[in-house]
Amino acid sequence: MRNFPFRLLFICIFAPPICYIFTLQAFEIYLQKTVASEINRVIISDNEALFEGRYTVKEEINRNLGEYLLSHSLRYKLGICTEILVKTNDDRILYPSTLKKDIYDPPGDTSDNAINYMDLAADNYRILNNLIVTTDVTIRHNSWLSNSILLFYILSALFVIQFFIRKNIRETERHENELKDYIGNLTEKLKETESGLSDISLKENSYLEKITELKKERESLSTDIDGLLEEMETLEKGLTAQRDLREKRESDLTDLQNEINDLRERLQNPKKKVKMTDATRKRFRVLYKNLDFSDRAIEGFLSLSDEFQLKAEELIHRLNEDRALVAVKRKVFGKGGKMNVLEADFAYSGRIYYQADSQSKTRVMGIGTKNTQDQDIGYLERELRS
Repeated sequence: MRNFPFRLLFICIFAPPICYIFTLQAFEIYLQKTVASEINRVIISDNEALFEGRYTVKEEINRNLGEYLLSHSLRYKLGICTEILVKTNDDRILYPSTLKKDIYDPPGDTSDNAINYMDLAADNYRILNNLIVTTDVTIRHNSWLSNSILLFYILSALFVIQFFIRKNIRETERHENELKDYIGNLTEKLKETESGLSDISLKENSYLEKITELKKERESLSTDIDGLLEEMETLEKGLTAQRDLREKRESDLTDLQNEINDLRERLQNPKKKVKMTDATRKRFRVLYKNLDFSDRAIEGFLSLSDEFQLKAEELIHRLNEDRALVAVKRKVFGKGGKMNVLEADFAYSGRIYYQADSQSKTRVMGIGTKNTQDQDIGYLERELRS
């Protein structure tokens, strides 16, 4: 496919992993804030019991955080890992708890109700005013959540590539259908020209027969010589006009046949067409640095006969040197006046369509003949409307 979007393909290859990494980072930041807010809200639930000294702050924190993590166990299954550290300013770790007895726990025998509740309440109050809560939320790679995010970006990239490939295929098919329709129109014109040439031949033979009869009459008759001479002169002028018309029709017929043969060869040999198109584009890029040619213009130039290509390139040379030297035949406007394309002609029936809005470069939008004028203008309307 000549217009395959390789740049888009490279973007779609590298974009999913990059988007995956940034999405994980953004999601981790969001979860970090959310989890920190939830933990600060549930870490202490019964201040009254702590201030009365019924149990320690460490027991309260471990019980509440255990219930919190148990209620959010689905996060861990999805791949969200939450690490919580609760300590005091003097680095006394309250959560996660250890199996050994904390040296800061108040002494005494709890089974014999020998705990000094006033000391425990004072210790709880002091700890509550010096709590430091640290949370760290990470998303594991190769987990349900991370794999789902990566799969989403990969499928999105594949959808974008598929969309542009289908668009290019539809555009290629449309262009081929236009070319086939154009060949059909040229074939009809060829048939009409051949029919007109047959009529001209019949008229020519009729004139020849009348001239022969009049010559015989002139030889056999001696009267009304002047009238016969005038009639012969008129018939000879008509014969000359018919011969000129026949020569013109034969020339048009030859041009149409050459154009049809060229178009059929291009349809049958698309590789040769691509090579000619690429070679012509490179040659124009080197010779005409002030001009920018569309694909339609290159294809239109190659569809011309050799004589028309010379005339077209002469006009292209003037357009490249100074577009003010090119006589504008008319301005072509589309719907709403948004399209501003200038039309110039060459070799009487040749047409070049170009945009002169930019000060640096002139863009040649299309090249064709009077026969392709409707298709070229339709293409310009679709191109500038999109």
